[in-house]
Amino acid sequence: MMDARTIGFIGLGQMGGPMAGRLLRAGYPLVVHDARPEAAKPLLDQGANWAESPAAVARRATTIITIVPSSIEVRALLTGTEGLLSTLQPGSVLLEMTTSDPAVTRELAALVEARGAVLLDAPVSGGVKGAREGTLSIMVGGAEAVLEDVRPILGRLGAKIFHVGPVGAGHAMKLVNNVCSAAALLVTAEAVAVATRAGIDPARAVDILQVSSGRSNASDWKFPQFILTGRFDAGFAIRLMVKDLDGYARLARETGVPSLLGTAAAECYRMALARGMAEEDHTAVVRLIEEWARVQLRGGKEKSV
Repeated sequence: MMDARTIGFIGLGQMGGPMAGRLLRAGYPLVVHDARPEAAKPLLDQGANWAESPAAVARRATTIITIVPSSIEVRALLTGTEGLLSTLQPGSVLLEMTTSDPAVTRELAALVEARGAVLLDAPVSGGVKGAREGTLSIMVGGAEAVLEDVRPILGRLGAKIFHVGPVGAGHAMKLVNNVCSAAALLVTAEAVAVATRAGIDPARAVDILQVSSGRSNASDWKFPQFILTGRFDAGFAIRLMVKDLDGYARLARETGVPSLLGTAAAECYRMALARGMAEEDHTAVVRLIEEWARVQLRGGKEKSV
């Protein structure tokens, strides 16, 4: 007999793996699947069960979490051969935690509803650190009553859970968040490069930004942890940032809002793609600004070059 507490989890990458691990350690029986079976090994070693396909997950769990790279993969998980829709049980809840296209999310939610199940879009913010520590922000679109039913599960993953609005609103909010994050990183890097050229130590400039009105997540976290140190390993690839910025651009067009600054940010990351940096961490885009400004913003006290 299937344990009603069993959670199906699809997508065991840098975010999904730690998130699934938290649920497993919280005592939830877990059925997992990933396009790369080797990604499941740490969880299987801890007691999770493997499913050979999304359909196999839906046969064994009525609460299913998906977190994959994009709407393309989400659609394939649902509608492909051995997809979730082929075996999704009435009454099931699909928590779609990918950073996805809201229009696609609404389309897929209708297909899920036709099976007698329900989809909530519940993308997250907080990075790999937040996934490991359970401190993610979770933005939920869909029926508020269903959110209350699954809140204990989401509470194992995030510290802040927001009901944003109808299906698709969570994914829309995540795109809005990511364009702010992307643009803040770029403008902070540009400004710190200007400060460096003006004779100010880049680390000192960041220290001051952190306690002044120019503060952002970029100055507060990304610069100290991943840029000044030269690590460039926040856990989010440049190609994924471009995907999200393209999604934001589509959303801006759909809503009729000009996106001059969002477009400018996207073009900077697209330049990094053109330089072969697709798989590098998104914080590595700062290397382009260093090159343009002829300064280095890493390793403590630096001089113009």
